[in-house]
Amino acid sequence: MFYQEIQKVLTPIYKLRYLTLFLSAVSILMGLVPPYLMGILIDDITYYGGHRAYFIIGSLIGVLVLGFFLDWSQSLAWNNMINKGAGMVRSYLFENVLHKNYRFFIDHPIGDINNKVINDAYLYTQNKIAAMPTILLNFMHITVILVFLYHMDVYMTVAAMIFSVVFFAVCAYINKFLKKSSIKERKGFSALMNTANETLMGINTIQLYTVEDFFAHRFEKSVDKYEKLLIRLKLFQSLTTSATTSLIGIMTAFAVLSGIFFLSIERITVGGVVAFYLFLPRLSEPIRNLSNFNIEGQTAKAVAERLEELITKEVRPKTELEKIEHIEQLGFKNLGFRYPDTEEAVLSNINMELVRGDSVAVIGTSGTGKSTLLRLLKRQVDPTQGEILVNGKNHTTIDWHSYIDRIAVLTQQVFVFDATLQENISFGKKYPEKKIRESAEISMMGHFSMDEQAFGLSGGERQRIGLARAIACDYDVLILDEPTSELDSKTETKIIENLKALQQEKKFIMIVVTHSENVLNNLCNKRLEL
Repeated sequence: MFYQEIQKVLTPIYKLRYLTLFLSAVSILMGLVPPYLMGILIDDITYYGGHRAYFIIGSLIGVLVLGFFLDWSQSLAWNNMINKGAGMVRSYLFENVLHKNYRFFIDHPIGDINNKVINDAYLYTQNKIAAMPTILLNFMHITVILVFLYHMDVYMTVAAMIFSVVFFAVCAYINKFLKKSSIKERKGFSALMNTANETLMGINTIQLYTVEDFFAHRFEKSVDKYEKLLIRLKLFQSLTTSATTSLIGIMTAFAVLSGIFFLSIERITVGGVVAFYLFLPRLSEPIRNLSNFNIEGQTAKAVAERLEELITKEVRPKTELEKIEHIEQLGFKNLGFRYPDTEEAVLSNINMELVRGDSVAVIGTSGTGKSTLLRLLKRQVDPTQGEILVNGKNHTTIDWHSYIDRIAVLTQQVFVFDATLQENISFGKKYPEKKIRESAEISMMGHFSMDEQAFGLSGGERQRIGLARAIACDYDVLILDEPTSELDSKTETKIIENLKALQQEKKFIMIVVTHSENVLNNLCNKRLEL
């Protein structure tokens, strides 16, 4: 499935390959003319008195200049095509990641996901786009050179062909080791990236506890582990490169000795020997290209296996689910949940019924399942016991999008991205400016300019941005996870008053996870103790 999906994504790019392929083919053919002209020039001077020398020299200079521009053009075309393709694949993979089930992010470190989307995607796309043209161009390159060589001397051409067969046999043997090493190296690099990401994300706590040296040593151990994997990979990559170099050296020596021998028995001209010798580096170029492509191909196969899980679709019910316009009633009936890797249930036999206008405070000590209850309500996980009732029906029988669209959430850790306050409150949705301003007023952020950047906000200000973001939505259920934990008592009291007034106006269901007595006593009319 992965190959077919990426094929569709890259379809617009493949159309550019024909022009790039044409430019590259002409550039290769143009690059093979100078050695041939050099041979003719030497023979003309040696045997015919050089009566065509000026014409040949002029042609040689013209070909070299034209070859330069052709080579430059095809190089730009390749880079442009690969970079565009990599951008399209990265965007496609990132979009798929964002639609993954919440469980996926529990099981996969963020550093590993980032490495797959940014680095692995580029490696794979580069190989995917270049595969067919690389093989065609380099085999064409080798074939044209062999035709030139055959025109000059058949025996020396046979030697070149034998060399090519030996080279590919050596590469085929090394291939199996290359792929295994590439897979391990990619996994090791992801682990290194994840260690760096999680350390930098926790830099505030690390510095507060003055444990910088501990985490520096932890990163150093990850670097050492990755270096061992990289050294093993480079061992096989360099083995392929060295084998290519050695075989080319052997062939060069053989060709020179053969040229001297054939020249002594007058089977070939001086110009022919020179041209043959000048063609040898040209033959090594496509062979090296195929060798490097083989190395990159093994890496691409390794990363393809890693990338496939990013686009694996979540299993959805095939039957049509009921869509709802509003949530009038929300209930828990013997609700329970147990994570797959644990024996004890996090939640068990939770029962409650809520109607519009109700405010319930969810209370309990740490580890009693408050966060799990919110995940159940948001459909990030499904109950393993009992059910959640929406308008009297099991919420798993209701269309996911129509259900989630009627719920607004303030999370405990508010996500703020590097943009203005207005963009952080609207959060990708197109609200009227008046609505954003009203939401900011309710969350006690009205004294801020909405054009101000949000990235440098304090913890309490971030929390109020999250509240403004939630209440700006069109919702029937408002879920607040510790909405006032970082606020002073005066600000907390004012926000409670604003929320009460807002609920009386809109009659929504409010679910509040809190430890605040102020919230318990003045905002909520029901309690659910876990």
